[in-house]
Formats: sequence, structure tokens, C-alpha cells
Amino acid sequence: MATRKQKFKVGVFLLACISFMTAATLVITGIYQDPGAHYWLEFDESILGLYEGGMVEYLGVPVGKVREIYVTEGQYAHVDIVIDPNKVTLHEGVEGQLVIFSIAAGTMAISLSGGNPELPKLEEYTQIPTKPSTIEAFSSQMTKILEDVADIAENISGQIANLDETAISDIVHQARNLLNRGETFVDDTNALVQETTEAVKDVREHADTLFDAIQEHSQDLKRLTAKLEKLIDVTTERAETLDIEQLQRQFGDLLKEVTAVAAQVDETVANMDVIATDVIHQADNVEFNLRRTMTEMRDAFESIRMLVNNLKDDPSALLRGPGRVRE
Repeated sequence: MATRKQKFKVGVFLLACISFMTAATLVITGIYQDPGAHYWLEFDESILGLYEGGMVEYLGVPVGKVREIYVTEGQYAHVDIVIDPNKVTLHEGVEGQLVIFSIAAGTMAISLSGGNPELPKLEEYTQIPTKPSTIEAFSSQMTKILEDVADIAENISGQIANLDETAISDIVHQARNLLNRGETFVDDTNALVQETTEAVKDVREHADTLFDAIQEHSQDLKRLTAKLEKLIDVTTERAETLDIEQLQRQFGDLLKEVTAVAAQVDETVANMDVIATDVIHQADNVEFNLRRTMTEMRDAFESIRMLVNNLKDDPSALLRGPGRVRE
């Protein structure tokens, strides 16, 4: 039957555990809460390669990260982002765009640009307008150009038999529109090539950094080997000039100290019965653990005392290993 005192101790213990768990939960929640200003974007194109935790940059400077991605009921890709207010202040007029982050990894990032500093600061939890990415513009314009080419081919086939000034004017007009769209297509292609070139440069820079680090560690290894060889030479020279008598005196003093400590341990083991009587009603296993610890300490000091005795008789064994004890 538990006593009132034991019930009180159990209650205090449970209350302390609950308090600790509550405090830990609050601390962890505060640590993992995303700091910064929250905004959101919606894309009507594929955002394959963009992931939660991905980078958000403004004019090439990392200013935040992607917090959450999901598809809305209207079939739009919804992206929540967090911006560090210490790195950039967004104003009205800012736009977001999907850009290539790494060709090797196939990852994408969100690039922010624009915004008039004279306009008010963009309020938190508002939508940032988006514009088509370079890849999306490339694909859509390529499709449009192919459709225009097909239309022109049909018009030529239908009017080739009976050409007049009106038909020729229409064909020339369509050809000019096709050339204009072709120029826009070339500009978008150049932008895509530029992004790809920058990504390749980043990969090369990381490779150069890794190569420099390998060379630096190789030099450190060579210097460490040289120091080790020098240390071996110094140790050999000092071993030849070792004062055996001085080592014997030092080991004799050490033996006295070890003997004194071993005597104290024996005395502690002898008083074990008194200690066990005081704590037997609270923890039955305290006596066994403490006895075993003291016995192990006594054995350890006995081993140290034997080692000191051997080194006292033959100190040179410390350098070249155990040998024959001098008579």
C-alpha cells in the first residue's frame, strides 16, 4: 500500500514531466516556425523541379525560400514563400517567375523582380503576380509559330491557282507576322541559353573549389608527415640520453601515492556495511553497485601499483617495451 508521502512524490514527478514536455513543445514550435514575411504566388504552368525549401531570389540574391506547394481547386499551382525582411523589402509592382536553378539536379527556383520603391510596401500575405517562365514562353511561342506556318501553307495551297494582289498582300502580311514572332522566339531562346550558361559556370566554380580543398588537405598531410618524422628523431635522441636513476626516483614517488590511494579505497570498501545499512530501505541495488564500483577501483589501483613497481625496476621499458629486470 503506497503511503501518502510516496503518492505526493509520484504526483510531483508527473507534474514535472508534464511541465517539461509542454516547455519543450513550445520551444520546438518556436524554433521551426518560419520567420519573415509570407507571400504567395500562383502559376498556370508546370512547376516541375520546384520543391518545398527551394530558393527564392531577388535580382540574383537569395532572399527567402519556398514554404509550401499545392494545387488549388482551380487547377493552379499555389506556392507559399517566406521572404527575409532584412535582405529585401518588396514593393507593389514586384513580379515572380520560374527560373532554372540547377541543370545537373533538374531543380527550379522562384525569381522576383520589379517593384517601384516609391510605391507602398507590399503587404504580407498578399499575392505576387507571376509572368511566364522562359521555358513556358519558349514552348508557347514555338507552338504558335508552327500553327502560323501550317496556316500559311494552307493559304498558299488554296490560292496558288488564282493569285491576285489581295492574296499576295495577305501572304506578305502573314509572313511579316511570322518573322516578328520568330524574332521574339530567338530572344527567348537567347535568355534560356544565358540561364543555362550561368548554371554551368556555378557547377564549374564548385568543382574548382573542391579541387583546391583537396590540394590544401594534401599539403596538410605532407606537413603532418614531416612533423611526425621529426618527432620520431627527437624521441630517439632523448631516449639515448634518458636518466634511468631519475626515472626510478619518480616512479618510487608515484608508487607511494598509488599505495596511499589504494589504502583509501580499501578503507571505503570496509565502511560499505555502514553505508548499506543507511540506504537499504530506499534502494536495494545501491549497495551492490557501489561495492562493485569500489572493487573495480581497488583492482585498477592494484594494477597501476604493479605497473609502477615494474617501471621502477626497469624504467627503460617505457620506451622499448618490457624486458628483463636488472638483478
